[in-house]
Amino acid sequence: MLEYILNNPNLKKYLAEYEEGQTLFLESDDSQDLYILLSGTLDVLKGRRKITVIDEKGSVFGEMSFLLGEKRSATIKAVSSVKTIRIPKDEIPRFFNEFPEVVKVLARFLAQRLKETSQIVFGMKEICDQLPDAVMITDEEGKILSWNRNAERLYGREGDAMYLQPSEDIYENPSQYREFIQDVVSKLSVTEKVLSVKHPTEGLRQISTSTTVMYDAQQNFQGILSLGRDVTKILSMEKKYRRIKKWFIPLLIALGILFSGLFWGYPHLSKGFKAMDAQKVGFRDRVAVDYHILKSSLISPLETEDRKGALEILTGCVDMQKGIQAPYKEIILLDKEKKVFEAVSMNSAVSVEESLGASYSGINFDKNGDSPYAVLTLYRAKQGHPMGQKDTEMAFELRNDGGKLLGWLLFKIDMDKLKEQYNVEESDLKKFQFER
Repeated sequence: MLEYILNNPNLKKYLAEYEEGQTLFLESDDSQDLYILLSGTLDVLKGRRKITVIDEKGSVFGEMSFLLGEKRSATIKAVSSVKTIRIPKDEIPRFFNEFPEVVKVLARFLAQRLKETSQIVFGMKEICDQLPDAVMITDEEGKILSWNRNAERLYGREGDAMYLQPSEDIYENPSQYREFIQDVVSKLSVTEKVLSVKHPTEGLRQISTSTTVMYDAQQNFQGILSLGRDVTKILSMEKKYRRIKKWFIPLLIALGILFSGLFWGYPHLSKGFKAMDAQKVGFRDRVAVDYHILKSSLISPLETEDRKGALEILTGCVDMQKGIQAPYKEIILLDKEKKVFEAVSMNSAVSVEESLGASYSGINFDKNGDSPYAVLTLYRAKQGHPMGQKDTEMAFELRNDGGKLLGWLLFKIDMDKLKEQYNVEESDLKKFQFER
């Protein structure tokens, strides 16, 4: 069919030849002529980048500008000597009337191009659906062109229903979103921002939105690619930790001053066993305060498996103990499987890395009645102690408001310091009573 057209003598006036290196047309040109390749090879360029090659006889190119009435979307350059049929824009209707077979070739070519493009789009959508973030693509007017499955879950809206809808409508404060996009397009340094999104059934969500601006080869703005991540829980926990820290420091300082006055002043005002008993009660109350403060702070990190948050709380507790001569060596947090979730040492020179991930699962936490704690006596093999170095630890249950066991809080006791400061023996530890 094509051979029949090419052998038609009336086509000679449309023949156009190009030498190697010659440009047929440039990207962004206003020309809308239509071409059919007869022989040779052509490069298709976007900017300076080669994106494909045209070398099949009978290939149609330049058709998008003609069909859409737009500027050239790419540059076409001859790699070798090239022969083409070049149909000027004004003569295309007459050409199609004279050679209707070309219309069939063009239709077949466009159908194949559409099929390939559809496959690419489908493949890209499949890739986007596998991404952990919510992906949203908008055009230059801010209308939604596409978003993936995670976007449907995160924003609570079906992708088909949101096609060509204004992207700003999903945000609680549309003007804030518009200002953010304007800053991004203006090439300011801000490319990520936390924005509030109105979820249809779950209320407000805090979404960390990262953006990439899409340009064409002439750096004309074409749209926005956005990645969204739900940071609602993270921000909520950070706010809670900041609030805890705000009150945690002065509370511990006040308690330290109170206990110091009680522990060191009371023995001088009392005699015999009464002074001794006061010291023991004072130590018990101090541990009880540390336990209850840490318990209220550590429930959320354990439930959400937030190691960083747990470590910040434990470290804050250690920092507040400095200068108060706390009788602890380490504070250890176990999960519900009795594995070390996080740990901190009272001595900054002592590493607890080897403790992380260690298991207490083989150790029986025998509690005293309904008390929430147990006293553990452990022997660990260490350098200089081949038979095992003795450690004494107080283990407290950590349960949520529903009574579910989430883990254990352990205080590794410095027994020498405990004896010196509070006259407390291991046998005394086992007699203490603590409220849940």
